[in-house]
Amino acid sequence: MCGFAGLYKKLSLTENDKAAVINMSQSIRHRGPDDCKTWFSDNYAFAFRRLSIIDLEAGAQPFTAFDGKYTGIFNGEIYNYLELREELVKKGYTFKTRSEIETILTLYHDEGPEFIKKLRGMFAIVIYNSNDGKLFFGRDPFGIKPFYYRVGSEGISFSSEFKAFLFDPEMSEYSIDEAALQSFFTFQYVTEPDTISPDIKILPAGTYAVIDKSLKVAPKEYYSLKFTPNRLIKFDEKEKRLRDAVIKSVEHHMLSDVPLGSFLSSGIDSAVITAVAAKLCPGIKAFTVAFGVKEYSEIENASGISSHLDIEHIKLVAGLDDFLENYEKVIYHLDSPMADPSTVAIYLICREAARHVKVVLSGEGSDELFGGYKMYKDSVPTSYLCALPDGLKKVVGGIGKMLPEGTFGKNTLMRDITPIEGRFVGNAFVFTEEQKKAFYKKFNPDIHFSDRTKDIYNRVRDVDTLTKMQYCDLNTWLRSDILVKGDRLSMGNSLEVRVPYLDKEVFEAAKDLTSHDKLSHGTTKYILRHAFRDLLNEETVMRPKLGYPVPVRLWLKNELYDWARNIITSPYADEFIEKNAVLKMLEDHRSGAADNYKPLWNILTFITWYKLYVGEREETKRRILAGEL
Repeated sequence: MCGFAGLYKKLSLTENDKAAVINMSQSIRHRGPDDCKTWFSDNYAFAFRRLSIIDLEAGAQPFTAFDGKYTGIFNGEIYNYLELREELVKKGYTFKTRSEIETILTLYHDEGPEFIKKLRGMFAIVIYNSNDGKLFFGRDPFGIKPFYYRVGSEGISFSSEFKAFLFDPEMSEYSIDEAALQSFFTFQYVTEPDTISPDIKILPAGTYAVIDKSLKVAPKEYYSLKFTPNRLIKFDEKEKRLRDAVIKSVEHHMLSDVPLGSFLSSGIDSAVITAVAAKLCPGIKAFTVAFGVKEYSEIENASGISSHLDIEHIKLVAGLDDFLENYEKVIYHLDSPMADPSTVAIYLICREAARHVKVVLSGEGSDELFGGYKMYKDSVPTSYLCALPDGLKKVVGGIGKMLPEGTFGKNTLMRDITPIEGRFVGNAFVFTEEQKKAFYKKFNPDIHFSDRTKDIYNRVRDVDTLTKMQYCDLNTWLRSDILVKGDRLSMGNSLEVRVPYLDKEVFEAAKDLTSHDKLSHGTTKYILRHAFRDLLNEETVMRPKLGYPVPVRLWLKNELYDWARNIITSPYADEFIEKNAVLKMLEDHRSGAADNYKPLWNILTFITWYKLYVGEREETKRRILAGEL
């Protein structure tokens, strides 16, 4: 696992440009502490930070091939690169290294940009072709590995992380996209391909682009994630296909020249990955984190799983001091603002794991592929209400409006008669547009959170409600929250995290599943639980997920009250946030008048991000170059 930064210009690079790329590389040094290399040519510069996993001696990048015709940099892992290499050897190609990047450049030479369809793995790729002066960008099908870019007046800059643009020679400051920020307060993140800054974009998952000196980036989709539920295939056949695909994927994801471990929570997703990995590598270590509040801890259940699997279990119990000490580091590493309370826990367990191994397997993607979230389970009765004739829905809605506020079931009824397209924007939902008016000074009534999911739903008009929700989560929640925090917080500790569920072959098995395959026998992810029931005990198979819970809800009432108040009243983001309204939210939460921990966390995150990336931009740059961040 690694990181890159670079610059491509219409005209020749200046000394200022070269210095900027070196500083961009310095900002992502945590992604690759094992090696650092920079390549300068007439009109482009590539900088690469390497965390050595495969071909420890000869896999350095940037890498040139075919007598300097191609120069490439690549972040990620290609799990089928040995098979692809063998195919190329049969065609007469020879290789100097065992590295993935040499295989990638040879494939590009042999097949052109469409070579990317053959890759199985997680990746972000940049290739420069000196013959035609064009640049190739490519990203993996799920968006596991990050790829940011910015088109300026004289060139295009790119990097594995958003923070590198603090040193972009054409970018004097981060401007705020007010529309993106308004939607952030609903989603708790900015949805890809946008970022919080209108100048910086993300290369969409499953796309590539070829860029010439016109600097136009027109991503071309080469892989589409789309569910095609098939009722003609028997359950037993689907189950076998799924089990085989997951086992083979774990085996591929264990390709490494360095030690591996596995994250282990209390749920089925990580338990399956850990169980399969333990059979393939009996000495594997499992890692679990919890804060010292019993109802927020998964350690006891995870210990039971590790005992059943007979593997070494490394447990980290964190406290309030750990939270406070690492909070700003986490916001910094996440790049764009992301208000997911689990992030501090993930950062801490990544730091602990990095003390023992260089690579960790994790269970991300299972919920989105196999229907794991509780709200998916609730989608079945919801779909019945949405299917009522419009006239009847109006009657039901009218009755609902007449019910007094606080009446049991009123909010659920009003929600359930609303089509899924108008109320579901992914797994998180914080503020409605109406609620934003009270605190967001730049509120625009012409902007609605559903604008960001409209195109997603248009691509799956004719499927059932559950499948629509999964498709929405794959394109919002998974890409812009789950995978972002997984990548940034692991790489912030120089640790590589691999996600075996997010594999093309696993998706091929998952896309045929029906709602009944996923939601059945009173549980979610039924087919996954059933497929691996022999590897785990019954309690683990049926246990619902928690997902690295952090007791923020409790702490904001007591231990974190003054801390939160100080952030709110700090001199940052005043142009965007009505601070008195947020203080009222905090007081209501403290008194128990309302449960505001998610809304508060959303706003606290943005204010802290603003401080680091805008309000104290120059201090943040100084700390980066001084090695303090």
